[in-house]
Amino acid sequence: MPFPSFMPTAEQTFLLEVPVDTPADARFYLQTNLSGYAPALPKSHFVDGVLRAVFPVGALLTYKITRGSAESEEGDRWGERRAERHTVVEGAATHRVSVQSWQDVHGGAGRPSTLAAGIETLTVHSPELKDDFTVLVWTPPGYNASTERLPVLYLHDGQNVFDAATSFAGESWAADAAARALAAEGLACLLVAVGVRPAHRGSDYVPFAIAANGFTSTAPAYQTFLARTLKPHIDARYRTRPEREATAQAGSSFGGVASLYGTLTHPDVWGTCGAFSPSLWVQDGTLLDFAEQHPAPELRLYVDMGTHEGLFVENAAATVRQTQWFAARSAPFVQEINFQIGEGDWHDEPAWRSRLPGFLRWWLINLT
Repeated sequence: MPFPSFMPTAEQTFLLEVPVDTPADARFYLQTNLSGYAPALPKSHFVDGVLRAVFPVGALLTYKITRGSAESEEGDRWGERRAERHTVVEGAATHRVSVQSWQDVHGGAGRPSTLAAGIETLTVHSPELKDDFTVLVWTPPGYNASTERLPVLYLHDGQNVFDAATSFAGESWAADAAARALAAEGLACLLVAVGVRPAHRGSDYVPFAIAANGFTSTAPAYQTFLARTLKPHIDARYRTRPEREATAQAGSSFGGVASLYGTLTHPDVWGTCGAFSPSLWVQDGTLLDFAEQHPAPELRLYVDMGTHEGLFVENAAATVRQTQWFAARSAPFVQEINFQIGEGDWHDEPAWRSRLPGFLRWWLINLT
């Protein structure tokens, strides 16, 4: 689409390479965040492996290649969903794009698991939600030979925490590696990764009525499950430090909202909250008032945001400022605030993986 003269633009040239098993009659398209990931826009059609397209300067462009549909999107080396490519549009540039596979063509065995030995998989029933949750529990090296009781971090979106095979686009948080490194320094903990109910993520994680959860929230029941069903189960099965000071929950995006809501509404259970890139926009920023309405004077609160989380550099900067404002407004109502900015970080698992070790160290090193 043409852009009005008041919006500076820059031409981006995409040079495409495709795998040998690509169908001979294939047509290729660029799908981007700026077009809602529409998979077959005429203006995004490659001709002889080349596409020249104009985008606004300052756009935080994320993109993939398709053959005209969501089903024929490019994949990773195993034919599974791959992460978005991304670039900041600053001026004219050329991008070489090498497609590894097509998700509808590749017939491999799928992405291999990276789940480390010793991570226990539990199925825990929630009477609050009348459903089962898959829960993964990591214990540090030497746990079985020790009698030490350990602090516990509960993580939302548990499918993304340890295993590339189940993680979104094959990018896990590698939380076990981060925790193992700290355990070697004498800062050991347990990690409890709570798997998402895919059809209920918005309702379980967001306590407000929004379009993404069908204007119905099950967040109160989900947080009651964590606090009153799952935590007692974990405390009975493992050598935990069950006190509030040694119990934390964390998550990203909607999972960051869940962490904020859960720790602020159950301050008797949770001593620390990790809100990675929390979706503070939900219900027109209602979360900005939430801490004031639910003071938790003994809560230690970690909040962060990357500088590339948005459609444009300008609104990404505004999102960082909004998160900073949330932290500043929350400070009088909690014990401690740790606000971090992820320079150059996008809204994705690699960014949260890179920031997790800092959060873990801050949490553990201050425990008595």
